[in-house]
Amino acid sequence: MKKIRLVLLALLAMGLEVNAQENSVLFQVGDVIVTAGEFTAVYEKNKGVGEAIDPKTPEEYLDLYITFKLKIAEAYFQHRDTSSQFLSEFGGYRAQLAKPYLSDQGAEQELLNEAFERMQEEVRASHIMIALDGGALPADTLKVYNQLMDLRATILKGKLTFENAARTQSADTWSAKQGGDLGFFTAFSMVYPFESASYDIKQGEISMPVRTQYGYHLIKTTDRRPASGTVRVRHIFFAANNGAESSQVQRAERSAQEIYTRLQNGESFMDLLEYSEDRRTKDKMGELPEFGINKMMPTFEEAAFALQSPGDYSAPIQTSIGWHVIQLIEKKPIGSFDSMAKELRKKVKRDSRNAIGAKRFVKQLKQDYNFKIDENGYAYALRLVNIKAFENQTWYIPERYKNRTVAAFADQKVTVSDVLSFWAQNQQVEVGGKGEEFLRLQFNTLCNDKVMAYEDSQLESKYADFRNLVREYREGILLFDLTQEEVWDKAAKDSTGIALEYERIKENYRWDDRITYNYWVCKEAKDARRIAKWLSNHRRDKVDELLESQEALSIAYASGIAQQKDESVFQEIWSMDKGVYGPKELSTGGYVVLLVEISHPSAPKALNEIKGLVIASYQDQLEKIWVASLRKKFDVRVNEEVKAQVFEDLE
Repeated sequence: MKKIRLVLLALLAMGLEVNAQENSVLFQVGDVIVTAGEFTAVYEKNKGVGEAIDPKTPEEYLDLYITFKLKIAEAYFQHRDTSSQFLSEFGGYRAQLAKPYLSDQGAEQELLNEAFERMQEEVRASHIMIALDGGALPADTLKVYNQLMDLRATILKGKLTFENAARTQSADTWSAKQGGDLGFFTAFSMVYPFESASYDIKQGEISMPVRTQYGYHLIKTTDRRPASGTVRVRHIFFAANNGAESSQVQRAERSAQEIYTRLQNGESFMDLLEYSEDRRTKDKMGELPEFGINKMMPTFEEAAFALQSPGDYSAPIQTSIGWHVIQLIEKKPIGSFDSMAKELRKKVKRDSRNAIGAKRFVKQLKQDYNFKIDENGYAYALRLVNIKAFENQTWYIPERYKNRTVAAFADQKVTVSDVLSFWAQNQQVEVGGKGEEFLRLQFNTLCNDKVMAYEDSQLESKYADFRNLVREYREGILLFDLTQEEVWDKAAKDSTGIALEYERIKENYRWDDRITYNYWVCKEAKDARRIAKWLSNHRRDKVDELLESQEALSIAYASGIAQQKDESVFQEIWSMDKGVYGPKELSTGGYVVLLVEISHPSAPKALNEIKGLVIASYQDQLEKIWVASLRKKFDVRVNEEVKAQVFEDLE
């Protein structure tokens, strides 16, 4: 036991030593402090990228990082971190970065796995619903619950069928006509509590009452089948909606039947598409968007999924809009988890099931922070509420009770003033009746918000990765705006400075000797000889006539201004003197004739030809001047002892 205790103490001491070194100040620029841990993290993060492009030693990188922090110190000196523009931009980035840290990632993965598993199967269910408002009183809720429990018992005893009960008692009038039948569905087709109950009970069973935002439901799962996946189909359509005259319906049916007969006689579906009356799909070869179950009219969907192989077509089917003959293009099974994960994650975040992870996360935070409610304090706040106070948003609170604690966690508290202000801002119902239940729900929301806000405020201290990432975003925004003002915009707008910089560096950007040229590469030597002769006799018109003739197919022509290294042809024929050269047989085949019109001796490139490079160079000069001024403005203090230890660890 003594040995174990000594080992634990040694490990603890090592941990404290490492943590102390990470928090040791490596250097300070003005009021900006950089710890050994920050520098090490940034160096290690960028080392892999830098090694491939421009490798830096720790000493060189330290100098770069000090220069970077000089600019950040200037940004803070100018109070750029307090501007409304910065706070808005940075706040948006930080909120996005915080999201993964403010949710239960384990719960999200469980929901993704559950949804994917459910998508492998489709269930068919019927239901009986009694509508109930979301803010109903407990007494009303219990009444509806008991009503459905009695109805369930009656059905289970065989005194009433589920279907007849749905027809006579369900508030869902659409499904009631079908005996409560909702057809087949899969994950994300129904609200989450309804979906879960439908998948969780066995086929033929009746659920206990299930609460959704619509009310209470009894659910009976009547069938299960493997997932249908999705289909791509095309159709030939003849319009005749439910309100059409019988003659139009008969015409549409006859037309669809004629198409079906012609298909059976061997005619092509594609050839018969011209008869379709669906103008939206006619230009798309009759193709409809890819769909899964519950996306089309039931009879159309059933016929489409019944087709087995690409090219198969259906007998004529009638829907509420007319008659169709359908051809299968492709059947797609449910994809792999990896291929669907991104879309599943989006659906989970949009769906009510996402609240499960949020509730679990807040519940855990409350435990971690020892969250407690002072029911006496809450009762006092509740006594202050009345209709007049809600209408006027005014309450009389004795001064000594304003900060009375209603709930507490960590080193935080929720006061009477907090609660009353939140109630006033979020009032939806009058006090009395179901008002107290509403107020309690609002109080719970306030407490959850407070706990989440506190956790958000602690992220930088709890998670080093988050702290480093947020710092990078904050300083990146500050640096971009400051550099744009101090360097980039100045350089771009200073035409005099650009002209002077061009004069300073133009000799670094010279053209080699160049020529204004024309050349012709001929397949046949005789054509090359003719061209050379005409050019020598100043008969360019004859050359142009040749190029316009059929013989031009065997002649390649090019012109422009170039250096010798710019064209492969110029490696074999070149002159800086005006004149006609060739024909010369090329090593790659063919015969070349060169016409040199103007020679351009080596010279610096014009400003308009290298303006981007000149501006970049001018920016570098401005930045050097700026950094030099910052080094004079701010003290830079490096802790040599910490630096030596950091460099040793990085080796």
